[in-house]
Amino acid sequence: MITTAEAAGPTGRLLPGLEPFDEAMLALLEKWQIPGGALTVARDGQLMLARGYGFANRERREPVTSTSPFRLGSVNKTMTAVAVLQLQEAGRLGLDDKVLPILGPLGPRADRIQDPRVHAITVRHLLQHTGGFDRDRSGDIMFTPHAVEAARRQDAPMPPTCEAILRDALESRLDFEPGSRYAYSNVGYCILGRVIERLSGERYEDYVRARILAPIGAQAMRPGRTLTAFPGEVTYYGYPGEPMVEPVPGLGLGTRVDRAYGGYWLESFDALGQYIGAPLDFLRFMLAIDGRRGPALLRPDTVRLMRERPKLAGNDNDALFYGLGIQVRQTPGGDNWFHGGSQTGVQALAVRYASGNTWVVAFNMRPRDRNGFRGELERALAASAQRVARNWPPGDLWPEFGGR
Repeated sequence: MITTAEAAGPTGRLLPGLEPFDEAMLALLEKWQIPGGALTVARDGQLMLARGYGFANRERREPVTSTSPFRLGSVNKTMTAVAVLQLQEAGRLGLDDKVLPILGPLGPRADRIQDPRVHAITVRHLLQHTGGFDRDRSGDIMFTPHAVEAARRQDAPMPPTCEAILRDALESRLDFEPGSRYAYSNVGYCILGRVIERLSGERYEDYVRARILAPIGAQAMRPGRTLTAFPGEVTYYGYPGEPMVEPVPGLGLGTRVDRAYGGYWLESFDALGQYIGAPLDFLRFMLAIDGRRGPALLRPDTVRLMRERPKLAGNDNDALFYGLGIQVRQTPGGDNWFHGGSQTGVQALAVRYASGNTWVVAFNMRPRDRNGFRGELERALAASAQRVARNWPPGDLWPEFGGR
């Protein structure tokens, strides 16, 4: 195996004094045997660092650049939440609106609903992951084998689509009373994608491009594909020894595959984790949510609503909670808000700190100990910022990257 140490040095740009971030990223790649990654760092909206590290393709020794597209996984959910909240601002929906009437013919068939509690699910429940779906109890219906089983129950074509999966989920028994507790749910965001389409009259992809990505100059972000890479997109790798899997039916693959290339159907993930992009472009989005940099995507009162603590039993004193499409950690200095993304071959993280620091990072491998890696990543980047401390340099790299 070619090690990260044998790769060319970091690509891209950084302002003087930001070298601790380079050291942290290279050390993480080496320790966790990850082929490549990319990091962007902003301070008070000004771009301080946009770098690529290691290999986009290890076999061809192609380096990651500061603009290499990565699958970004579930950080996509924050974008979906912003789209829903824009519709709320426009008066097209209320957060406590029931979801089934919005879905109309896309929803469950009345004679097949097994659990009447589905009628109580609201838009707010889905945004907060309190809709009644618990993947730890019943499995994640968006992934194989549960997605395949759902499509077969629906007599739907393969590969399984979001529409077939959500209908099956809503016709099945829920895991708990909607609104009673938190349980992270991918299918809830699959449903929200259809809510956006029903109320806007546009495809999810078209709405996001026109109302979110184009205004902030992040048009390079786009839905990814399972089997075909876009130009410049990184190659995704399993962790050392990760087993091959049976491909999703309907892909036309007759043999076992790397999980990232056929073990799940990325095209069904549009509103929950399909998008690819450089961390630099997702940084534009994170800064534009409230207008820290670029046109504000949401009004100030909506941003406050996005970061409010859910009204759940036993949740009154938790410093960490999931708001509307974003995780929030309350600190004495203010709210830190963030979202992670994790799929086979993908690990990503987007964070905005109350201190004014923002970073987005992505890797083209998910280590076997994904939680251990995520914790070490957060600590390493926080320690790098501490080393920079009060000596953040003047300057702004946005003009070099088409910034606004």
